[in-house]
Amino acid sequence: MSETQEILRKLGLEEQEIKAYLALLDLNEATATKLAENTGLGRVHMYQILNRLIESALVSYVIKNNVKYFLPADPETILNDLQEKEQEFIKILPELKARLEQPFPEIKVEVYKGLEGFKSVLNDRIKTGGDMYAFGVDEAKFKEKFATLMDQFFRKEREKKLKEYIITNEKTEFTYEYDHIQYKCISDDYFEPTATAIYKDRVLILIWEPFTTILIKNRGLAESYRRHHKLLWEIAKEKKSTEMGTL
Repeated sequence: MSETQEILRKLGLEEQEIKAYLALLDLNEATATKLAENTGLGRVHMYQILNRLIESALVSYVIKNNVKYFLPADPETILNDLQEKEQEFIKILPELKARLEQPFPEIKVEVYKGLEGFKSVLNDRIKTGGDMYAFGVDEAKFKEKFATLMDQFFRKEREKKLKEYIITNEKTEFTYEYDHIQYKCISDDYFEPTATAIYKDRVLILIWEPFTTILIKNRGLAESYRRHHKLLWEIAKEKKSTEMGTL
């Protein structure tokens, strides 16, 4: 599927509707029989597809000599429709946000698989705010797997004046040098290589294999993890950065 077809699919068109609409754009106008030949779709089925496109205002028709010819709508019709839907959505957005901002249940656990889930949690951290306290962090892994993503994330933190206090392993080979991040290190005896971070009422746990991000929303649990971080921070030693981040 081409990029054009993929985008049209994401906008709600079915694969056969996409084929018919694109073919009609190429032909300017055509009968159902001609479109069926060009797309390889059956003539009877083509009428059903065209009727759906007519309902979506993407196709119209004229009758010449008792023959129905179908015409494609200007592609800007799709953009105009999206803009109208956006305006309608904006009307109900305050209500939806009000529902979202209702108190969370006593405890809420969200599990995300893969990179997109990890990105969602990073966005939540920026949106939620507050200083972040982390331990079990091996920055070399983040540098290796998500170099550009992490640099973008750190820039957003700096823009919002958010700080990080990270406890890492004394043997770590890499740490970032951003002025809003402070590192301390502990020995292997105390270091657990499961990255855990606390911000506001959230606890973030990152499992590398399989790559999974767990986000727990509970104020009491977050406070407990924050106290644990404080104890480790008191026994940890200052750690100098080993490489300059993109400032």
